[in-house]
Amino acid sequence: MYDLLIKGGRVIDPAQNIDATMDVAINGDKVAAASKDISPQEGKQVIEAKGKIVTPGLIDMHVHCFDSIMKIALEPDVAGVKHTVTTVVDSGSAGHATFAAFTKHILPAAQTSVFCFLHLCSLGLIPEPELKDWDEVDLDAMAETIDANKDIIKGVKLRLVGRLVASAGIEVVKTAKKIAGQFGLPIMVHIGDVDKQVPATLTPECLSVMEAGDILAHVYSGNQGGVLRPDGTLSPELKAAKERGVILDPANGRNNFSFAVAHKCMAEGMLPTVIGTDLNHRCLKDRTYSLPVNMSRFMALGLDLNQVVAMTTVNVARAIHEEGKIGSLKPGMAADISILELQSGAWTLVDTPGESIKIDKLLMPITAIKSGKAIQAEPVALPPRAS
Repeated sequence: MYDLLIKGGRVIDPAQNIDATMDVAINGDKVAAASKDISPQEGKQVIEAKGKIVTPGLIDMHVHCFDSIMKIALEPDVAGVKHTVTTVVDSGSAGHATFAAFTKHILPAAQTSVFCFLHLCSLGLIPEPELKDWDEVDLDAMAETIDANKDIIKGVKLRLVGRLVASAGIEVVKTAKKIAGQFGLPIMVHIGDVDKQVPATLTPECLSVMEAGDILAHVYSGNQGGVLRPDGTLSPELKAAKERGVILDPANGRNNFSFAVAHKCMAEGMLPTVIGTDLNHRCLKDRTYSLPVNMSRFMALGLDLNQVVAMTTVNVARAIHEEGKIGSLKPGMAADISILELQSGAWTLVDTPGESIKIDKLLMPITAIKSGKAIQAEPVALPPRAS
């Protein structure tokens, strides 16, 4: 007998090259089996998933969930299980000086699994823009925090914005690389400066020092310091970085995504490695909405369903070095599963500059299975219907 049996869904597990109608069985908090025609009598609890899509639990590479401390941050479960996302990665909301509050007050209340990137700035993103001067960087304190929280901290975050970055430039990036490298961790770099303080030339410099596993956030930003040169051509440093294994994440948010830039980059082969959202209060009910909506956005931009599932499951699991536990439905993996429905219709999505597109397919969150327990989705908002 199995504790839970998901019957008859279209199972998509890119880690195993599976796309087939199958059943998924769970015992406790682990996947027990994924195969065809498991008898419903074998399940103590049965979820009928005919007509639904069943994937490994979705993983959002970029959210802000330092709720009540960072002004725009969400509760982890709003970014997470309420939208059938079973794991989220908080991208630099906390620095070493605020990280204890993150672990004490945020993580215990969440059903969603939370990993994070520790910000180079001592206070994280509580001041915006952060990093006004070098006094806000304490590598010894960062090292102590990382060493004590290796199970949670997956890298170091910095943004190419603010006064210190504008004056010190690439030295700030190298400093982040130094502390991350001390622990064998990647850096995550936010590009695109809405305040236009930082020279646009810093982004190609930064790309040149990024290594395999480092993450470029907001790759399709249309802001100053993006990946397009002034003449509209693609930065050759981006292509070289991708070839080296730098991870590309759209991480749309409210202020960091342009359809025009995405079209240009994707046409030249600069596809996302992962699909994050940068989900926060500013874009929860507008622009981004959720990870399933962002997956739908990239399907409208030409990716297929299997690609966007890979970019939100196994690719993210590998990026945070958790592929032995999450990101696939192999027996023995965590029983983290997303059940979605691919709906047909007409919806409108808008980018940062205000350009809109109509999409005709929308991934609708239905149920999250988190550690073997079913949680019904409660989407906060959906894109408006197109007229």
